[in-house]
Amino acid sequence: MHRTGRRTTLRRGREAEYVTVHASVPDVVAHALRSAGVLRWTIWRDGRSLFHAVDTVAGYPALVAELERMGPLDPAWDAVIADLLEQGPEADVLLPAVWSLDGWSQGVPDPPA
Repeated sequence: MHRTGRRTTLRRGREAEYVTVHASVPDVVAHALRSAGVLRWTIWRDGRSLFHAVDTVAGYPALVAELERMGPLDPAWDAVIADLLEQGPEADVLLPAVWSLDGWSQGVPDPPA
């Protein structure tokens, strides 16, 4: 299992809408994420900041490559999400792991594959 942290930023005033939209992700999107190797994807929100923990079979780059290979899954969903999120290089950032406590061991997690 590979865990990747991401940070994305919501557009001002769109917080409640984002939460509502994510109450139910379209089945075609959820199925594609699972098929592409997602084991678990959790999102936390702090104001406009979203923090994602993405657990995958083969790592985040492999997930992205597989989703791109699948092509557009639900263009309407993609448009809604794109409208809710700020765009640009600072709006979607991969977060490096610094420390982890797992069972009885602690330390710096393995770097992503």
